Amino acid sequence: MFVGRVLFILGMFFVIFSIALLVIIPFSNGGMGFATPLFALLNGFIAMGVGDLVIAVNHRRTIDTTE
Repeated sequence: MFVGRVLFILGMFFVIFSIALLVIIPFSNGGMGFATPLFALLNGFIAMGVGDLVIAVNHRRTIDTTE
């Protein structure tokens, strides 16, 4: 359960951070492209999905053992 929650929270962090970068990049004069924040956004969504699956499986397992 702890691993699922950590994955979900880290995924949320990556999603929020990459969305902030995608908003900031057009207004900056820097040389960083859109590829890095897009991959970070994808990584965040994958981590959130895996974390949600781990939480769901663990919850289902605890319900099955109590019945």
